[in-house]
Amino acid sequence: MNRLVKGFALFVAIGCVVWIAVLWRWQATARDMSTGDIVAYLFLLPVTVFVVVLLGRWAWVGANERAARQAEARAAAPATAAAPAAGGDEAERHATVQVLAALVATAAGSSPSDLVGAARDGAPRPGLDPELRDDDGLPLLAARMADGDGRALEAESEALVAAVHAAHPEWADQVAFDTVWRALTILREPLLRAVDALGPWAPLLIPEVPPKADGRGERCVRVLLGWPATWTEHEQELGRTVAADWLAQQGANVLPGTQITISAQAVGGEELLLQADRLMQTLARARHDEPVIVAACHSTIGDAAVAALEGQGLLYHPQRRPKGQMPAEAAAALVLAGPTWPAAEDADGPLPHLHRPALLRRDKSIDAPGRVGPQTASAAIQSALGAGRMEAAAVAGLVGDADQHTERAAEFFQAAAETLPELDAGEDLCTIGHVTGAVGGVGALLVVACAVELARSGEKPCLALVVGDPHTRLALLALPGPPVPAVAPTAPA
Repeated sequence: MNRLVKGFALFVAIGCVVWIAVLWRWQATARDMSTGDIVAYLFLLPVTVFVVVLLGRWAWVGANERAARQAEARAAAPATAAAPAAGGDEAERHATVQVLAALVATAAGSSPSDLVGAARDGAPRPGLDPELRDDDGLPLLAARMADGDGRALEAESEALVAAVHAAHPEWADQVAFDTVWRALTILREPLLRAVDALGPWAPLLIPEVPPKADGRGERCVRVLLGWPATWTEHEQELGRTVAADWLAQQGANVLPGTQITISAQAVGGEELLLQADRLMQTLARARHDEPVIVAACHSTIGDAAVAALEGQGLLYHPQRRPKGQMPAEAAAALVLAGPTWPAAEDADGPLPHLHRPALLRRDKSIDAPGRVGPQTASAAIQSALGAGRMEAAAVAGLVGDADQHTERAAEFFQAAAETLPELDAGEDLCTIGHVTGAVGGVGALLVVACAVELARSGEKPCLALVVGDPHTRLALLALPGPPVPAVAPTAPA
């Protein structure tokens, strides 16, 4: 109906312009009009101009859409070739890692199964926050965690803060925002539980184990931490110092004598998973079979963070900015090990495996005006399937971090329809973004954790598709156990 109204208004405008021009010309030339002139110039001419305008607009829109599709395809082609899952040695391309544990902390659930259940039930969704307000004084939609208050952590970390300021006098007058302490508070439990998950393998990680003849040497636990991109260098160093203190204490209790190394930086969740993949492959090439903990945290539950989102034009508002971000907070941790890592003595089944991720980049932001296509997301899924040497029909589910108020949902479901047509949209597809809110880099880890849970519980492969970033698209394949070895074709007798 809206299109018909716009078309009628355009025809009226064209008719008025044509009539004014024709009548002015007739008056200036004192032309004696005939019935044919009136029909031709006052009726047929406006209709002809209207049709020409419509055809021109149709051609222009079609050309723009074709150009956008070609540009996105060109951008996806080299990215697929450069993706970790598509290059290098054949064995490395199809390599897997074991998932010893997948731990999450969100407003929608404290475990991957809780998060999947909340996403499928549609509740709890981000609700009206009791404290945060917009410019009109109305409560904001946010996903606040009840145990995310960081004031206690800030008070107990005074000695660590003083040590950081002593080592960096230039930061002596800087103070971390409340959201930093909230994010660290939420991170503590998943991070410490990740260390606890390594308890069954503590004898393998003690320094007294003599180096092996093959040159593997002593094992250690490596930790990759991802901070929000908005954190300053001062806040990043505070976070690394606090996390290192936790890991040292927990490691002394659970993994006595084990060396724990930490690498922390402000990166997105996709880049963090890519770094973990590179590290696991480097360790495999060096014949070092060591566990890796990948963790991230995020919080925008605070007046300063909300003001920053509003100043950047990113804060959600139902009328002014319906595609904006809803403040939220969350944390997640994945405990990974190589495919030859031994099973725990009390294991009740095989551990889930992850194939290598495929990382691609859109040439156009998903939040940009106009139509956006799923080509990049579809290419990422195809690359992930190639890394697992798996047909699309063998995949039982797809989980992603798409929300319901931006174009990410359309991209997610269109990519699924193109690449996984046998999946049922209501039963086999799961999106968690509408219950977690905007959780930054943590979203990628949450998606992987949920994909691992669905693969484990369903005993079938499940794909993870990360679409939270405006440009980056990541996909990987989660298996309920080790991959089935590829069977070489039998030569004819």
